[in-house]
Amino acid sequence: MRFLHPKWNPHLLAISVIELCLSCLPLRATETSNRVVVDAADVDLAKAQSGGEIVFVSSGQRLAAFHATDCDRRTTFQFFSSDPRPTLIVKLAESKRLHRVSVVVGSEAGKVDVYLLDEISSDPSNFDKMRPLVSIVDLAIGREAVVDFAPQKARYITLRWTAKSDLSPLVVAEVSAFSTGGFRSIGSGPNRVGGAGRATADREREPIE
Repeated sequence: MRFLHPKWNPHLLAISVIELCLSCLPLRATETSNRVVVDAADVDLAKAQSGGEIVFVSSGQRLAAFHATDCDRRTTFQFFSSDPRPTLIVKLAESKRLHRVSVVVGSEAGKVDVYLLDEISSDPSNFDKMRPLVSIVDLAIGREAVVDFAPQKARYITLRWTAKSDLSPLVVAEVSAFSTGGFRSIGSGPNRVGGAGRATADREREPIE
């Protein structure tokens, strides 16, 4: 019995291989464009494993606040829908030089203002009189939004969101604050956003008169 072997045209085979490679390129670009690049030396000091502790939330079930720093995006913390400025404050184990903050939200959210402080007041409304160090806008559900800035020493990280809707509560999946032994500038500007989100920053953080 004779077996039939298909005859391949060498030129046709080469063209097929090239087309296959080119068809894979857009997919690879899509996969890598939303990844957040984290330096191997970076340490997330906001996490409970690093000694970070959530010491204030403006609303919601306070016992569930730790879900925002437990390294698990499947667990979340939810503010009350009536809260116009959802606010969360993380206290680090000690004052450290930070150069990156990131957030992951589980619901539609407006911008989030970031404040880095060595001390905080017992009255959260005092933040209305201060300019944030940086703001992240256009947050996307389930996507990590990252902002880089010049290293600044702080013990407390305050995040204040502007509620996007009076009907649906803000849900926060994860909050992170990174420190490293040395700061490596990324990109041409002072801030970089990985994944979803855009950042805006004030050069000075002074009380608004």
